[in-house]
This record gives sequence, C-alpha cells and structure tokens, in this order.
Amino acid sequence: MEHIGGSPWQDADGNWLGWQHGAPGASRRVLVMHGNAGQALDRQYFTALFRGLHDSGPWEVNVLEYPGYGPRTGTPSEQTLRNAAVQAMDLLQAQRPGPVLLLGESLGSGVSAHVAAARPDAVAGIILVTPFASLGAVARYHMPFLPVALLLRDRFDTLALLSGFDGPLVIVTGGADDVVPEQLALPLKTAHRGKLLHWRQPDAGHNTIDMNPRAQGWRDIDAFLAAQLPPQGESLREPSAE
Repeated sequence: MEHIGGSPWQDADGNWLGWQHGAPGASRRVLVMHGNAGQALDRQYFTALFRGLHDSGPWEVNVLEYPGYGPRTGTPSEQTLRNAAVQAMDLLQAQRPGPVLLLGESLGSGVSAHVAAARPDAVAGIILVTPFASLGAVARYHMPFLPVALLLRDRFDTLALLSGFDGPLVIVTGGADDVVPEQLALPLKTAHRGKLLHWRQPDAGHNTIDMNPRAQGWRDIDAFLAAQLPPQGESLREPSAE
C-alpha cells in the first residue's frame, strides 16, 4: 500500500530508510537528500517534480531519511548522514545495478557530495538545490566575528568532496536566498569540469524555490538530463569500495 509520501523504504532488517515512489516503466532513479528542516515526508514536491520531467523520465524517486529525523532512529552528524546516504546507494545498486541521479537540497548538497566521493561509479549526475560550497562558509557569513572554523563540528566541504566529479551537474540558486546566499554556491559552478547547467531564480528565497516541473527552468533541466545522463538501463561498473 502506497502512503501519501510513497512506499516505506526499509532495509533487510526492517530499519527505516525513507520513502520510495515508483512510476510505471521507470528505469531512471534519483536519490534525494533533503535539507535540514522537516523530514523526508515533507519532500513530496520532489516526487511531483520528477513525475513532470518527461523527457528524461520516467523516474523512480527515492527520498532518504536521515538518522534522527522523522521516524528514523539515530543521532544526526556529518558522519551518520554520510553513512546513511552511502548505505542507501549501495542498497539501490544491490537491487538493480545502474546509474543513479543524486539530488541534494541545501544540507543535502553536502550529503550528496559524500555519496559522489564514495561511490563515483554509481553516480549518473547531480542536481544541487540551494547548495553551499562548504558549511563553514555559510557559518562565517552569518557569524563573521566568531572563530567558526574552531566551533564547527561538521564541515560538509561540498567543494572538496566534488573535486573528482566531472559528470553532469545542475545547480539551482535563489537570488533572494538569505539562508545560503547564492554566492556561497558559485565556487561549485566555477570548479566543475564537466557539463553544467545553472538555473538562477532571481526572486526566490531559500524556501521559495520554484519546484513546478512546468517552469521553463525545470524544462531546460529536463532536456539537459535527457541529453547528458547515461542511456536508460545502461549498466555501470561495480560500485567503488569504501
């Protein structure tokens, strides 16, 4: 039975992983890593988005829940979020080997970067929505007079983690974002060596990004993904070891 948030996603031991949303005939898959606020159940807009990306789809959408978020047990930290995301990718590969698109939203941009660094052979491409190049840069922006580098426990150095990634990259930023100002995402754009599409939404804030798949920006992204991602059903090499 499918819940409003999708079908429950659990591992072989019954541990909660998040939600899965299938689509008839879907051979492309996306692993969504959401932002800090709320939980995976709140990200139904990503399912609606990918159901509307017809050129590159149909898509199976897998929304990861983080340890300590929603119904998932555990304590959130950079390491536990990273381990949960890598585990999710490994489970998707065990279920059906093949390329998986990563989508990282805000905090999830750092989590998705960890997956790309740990499992590069399984990553088809990456979409980053309101991302940051590093969490430290965000903290310094908001607390410029404090020794942030000494205070931060979790660094989420997205820029460094993606240094070896040269696959298709999409970056979506909001010109009115005052949580993660878009200038803190631009180093990711400058450093990328592969195919890239940047959609800047001039009037969007951190939590008001347009997620309507009929918006011209998403139509452009849909065409970009259709052109740049590996053919549907194409196998990949075995995922890299830890």
